[in-house]
Amino acid sequence: MDQKERQRAVLAAIVEEYVRTNEPVGSKALAEVLGNTVSSATIRNDMADLSAEGYLEQPHTSAGRVPTAKAYRLYINELMQRHPLSPEKRREIEHLVEAMADDPDKLTENAAQALAYFTGCAAVTTSPERTGTCIRRIDWLRVSPQTAVLILMTDAGVLQNRLCRFDAPVSDEWLNRIGSILSGAFVGRPLNQVDLPQIQSLVGALGDQALFCMPALTVFADLVRDSCEADVALSGQMNLLQFPDFEKQHARQLMHFLSHRRQIARMISPAEDRKAGTRVLLGNESSLPELNGSSLIVARYSAGDKAGGSLGIIGPQRMDYAAAIPELEYFATLVGRILANWTQQGG
Repeated sequence: MDQKERQRAVLAAIVEEYVRTNEPVGSKALAEVLGNTVSSATIRNDMADLSAEGYLEQPHTSAGRVPTAKAYRLYINELMQRHPLSPEKRREIEHLVEAMADDPDKLTENAAQALAYFTGCAAVTTSPERTGTCIRRIDWLRVSPQTAVLILMTDAGVLQNRLCRFDAPVSDEWLNRIGSILSGAFVGRPLNQVDLPQIQSLVGALGDQALFCMPALTVFADLVRDSCEADVALSGQMNLLQFPDFEKQHARQLMHFLSHRRQIARMISPAEDRKAGTRVLLGNESSLPELNGSSLIVARYSAGDKAGGSLGIIGPQRMDYAAAIPELEYFATLVGRILANWTQQGG
């Protein structure tokens, strides 16, 4: 093993030992971790070189070293050996995800809750991307003589619904007619190509009942708008208080930042990176002081060839990436599988 290879092995071992113990790593302990294949003196020299290169820092004069953000980035990109998922972990994830399979309306929320429970971190999820998503079905569900729920389903398996109140009792015949007119005009059309003037143009097809049917057109316009926006769910923010890495004030600042859901959604699913695989964003790379000392791991999910969304976990920079990344990716795979099943059933 040459010097460069040995120093990379030393750095990887320091990261993993620090993740495990949350204590600065000294040369003697590191020699034991490396199976005493390298002397403590050699390790001290390597640690000094790595410190000079910005990969390690020494919290106290007599203490061992801790990895810097630069070290974590090199570790994640080049040095990390992923931990294979055990059968027990797979079954636990499968059990959590299968519990979501019966409720399409709460996919985003339930996925965030399951992730937060499983990882002990904060979790953020977004619903499937809506760009290019087409309307698949438009249905009514009667509630009372004057009210009915308008249901819109996309070809990505996403359901949106909203209560519509008419000014007088509405017959099943008219509900069916309104649904038929909307379906004939918009089923198969991309959501982002449906606008208010197009919806208003249907007034002529409704004849002398156009004024009576205006609440339905208004509700449909609202549903289209809502369907174009990805849902964002957060869960497990209080989990951040359990990590010794975060002082309480810092944890509160981070939780406050996480309350800005749209900003988080843009971070975990940036427009220019929506086809990327798993990503790790270290807090110092975000230029946001609230995220210093933290990390965000993001995995994408998709429904077959249809657009999907993102699953992310937020925790301390001292995170077990080798274990967390495979776990998050398996979550994403199973969520995508459920979404694909819903899409097929909706067809």
